[in-house]
Amino acid sequence: MSASSPAAQGHVLAATATTFDTLVIENSRKGPVLVDFWAPWAGPSLRQGELLRRLAAEYGGRFLLVSVDTGREKALAERFGVKSLPSCKLFRHGRVVEQIHGMQTEADYRVIIDRHLPVPADQVQATALELWAAGEQDRAIQVLADAAVAEPKRVELPLLIAKLLARSGRHEDAFELLDALPQALRDDRRLRSLHTHLTILHEAAAAAEEPALLAGIEAEPDRLELRLSLAARRLVADDWEGALAELAEIYRRDPGYRDSLARHAMLAVIDQLGAGDPRVGTYRRMLFRH
Repeated sequence: MSASSPAAQGHVLAATATTFDTLVIENSRKGPVLVDFWAPWAGPSLRQGELLRRLAAEYGGRFLLVSVDTGREKALAERFGVKSLPSCKLFRHGRVVEQIHGMQTEADYRVIIDRHLPVPADQVQATALELWAAGEQDRAIQVLADAAVAEPKRVELPLLIAKLLARSGRHEDAFELLDALPQALRDDRRLRSLHTHLTILHEAAAAAEEPALLAGIEAEPDRLELRLSLAARRLVADDWEGALAELAEIYRRDPGYRDSLARHAMLAVIDQLGAGDPRVGTYRRMLFRH
């Protein structure tokens, strides 16, 4: 949760009027933030604080606990309508989503915290696939999208969204999603491979028939778009050897063509063939000679 996250400074922080929006509002867009409004003269609020700090340590940073001393920060107490102590409010996505007034049992605090914890990515994926199988495609995509917002570093979530979009024929939507991801995610090998796969399918769908492509290449050997179309057609037809030969020629003539698409496509084919295939060594050596 940013520079002020539990990982950086512990699971419990103290906010002032100056730091509140950074510690609470901004961090709540990334995960749940529980704000403990207390005062040193209120015995029950001291007991609540002890309980919440124990929970914060137990949860290990899955939520952030921020304390506000209302004796010193009267403006914050007024801003959030705190009229009695103890009081705590849970923030998510920049707003209050839960609140408790008065000392409660430990179980009560656990309930409101657990209700807003991000669901593990593998569980989200399983749920989305069940929805997809049941014909609820839009809902499946939305479940994954919500989880991806909550866990922006989990590459598995946008990867599955793009795969499902492609499976339903929404290739342009899949491309748009992949291209909008942060560079760190786009560089992930799995996402790069999927982007390459979608590009090849797109090229193959738009390609002329193979005889026309061969004639065009013979007349203009440097027209790499024709060679790419031919490679795409061969890949879709499972002509691995023919596709690799054409991709290798594109890479030889211009390694950076279309963001090194030929190289990425060759690596995807090599992965598909497996280490035991005799062609793998030949093309892998060719790639790494450049």
